[in-house]
Amino acid sequence: MKFDTSYRHMGVLRQVATRMGLAMLLVCGVMQEEVRAEAVREEVLAPLPVDWQPATFSRSLGFDLTSRYTGQTYRILLGLPHKPAPAGGYPVLWALDGLASFPLMETARPRPVSANESAQWRRKIGDEPAGLIVAIGYASGDPIDVNARALDYTPVTSGSTGDTFSSQHGGEENFLRFLTEELRPLIASHFAINPERNTLFGFSYGGLFTLNTLARAPGFFQRYWASSPSLWFGGHQTMKLLPDRLKNNATALTGVNKVMITVGSDEQYPASFSSEQEYKKLQERTMVDNAEQYAQALQAQGLAVSFEKLPAHDHMDMLMHGARRVVGFAFAP
Repeated sequence: MKFDTSYRHMGVLRQVATRMGLAMLLVCGVMQEEVRAEAVREEVLAPLPVDWQPATFSRSLGFDLTSRYTGQTYRILLGLPHKPAPAGGYPVLWALDGLASFPLMETARPRPVSANESAQWRRKIGDEPAGLIVAIGYASGDPIDVNARALDYTPVTSGSTGDTFSSQHGGEENFLRFLTEELRPLIASHFAINPERNTLFGFSYGGLFTLNTLARAPGFFQRYWASSPSLWFGGHQTMKLLPDRLKNNATALTGVNKVMITVGSDEQYPASFSSEQEYKKLQERTMVDNAEQYAQALQAQGLAVSFEKLPAHDHMDMLMHGARRVVGFAFAP
């Protein structure tokens, strides 16, 4: 991987790279070669110049990891902090659909002081808090791996899933174990992370996983951002189970200090629609109503919950909306 020069001058990246270990860096190199080989195979008008390299993000690392719990191979992207850890360790943003969400976070990710920036610019952006982004994608390289995420992010259901694209579901428990028992200890062995400052971000099925984790096992994360959660899954199963889950986990929920649930108005109330069939599906899934009712149930529990319904936004709009804003949400004191 390529590293940002100004960050290396801070002395932090050298320490991080050493602690991440040679094996991780070798994996990054293999990933680059795979990307380059794939690009060469594409139809091109002329041979590609030998000095053209795969695009990389500054102050970032990446590696592949196969889970013993899910059997899936994940591609992990790390957005490195821009300065040393605060007392207690770095807050961590755990981002699902990482190959899609991580690039969108680049515009919001804090940057170290640059030799070329003006004092006015630094005053404008302020003394941004440091944090670590851990984006979890899939080794397929697909930004949205439809089948892999359908398996990982959904709960077991006895009835119809309502999913017209994927046939395998119900792996959320194993995926949560991967996140908390495999990936988190690995990251904690290389970075000083704050165990009380973990944020989970998910979109669509990832938003469903985020809210199910909040209700079922709230102790693993302290902040939650669910963009367009697919609460229709399994005949609105999550909504039906919510009251009992909140009651059973009332004590653990006191450790949750911030929740954001967002949805686009066009996900249920579009100004126009492509077909009557599409409109019927939107009405059956009730994305807006479900998200608002879920937020209200959490608020009734005494949690600090924000709900936003964005006009003229459809489903994919909400991924872009959330990924850019969740960085500040996760790293703010």
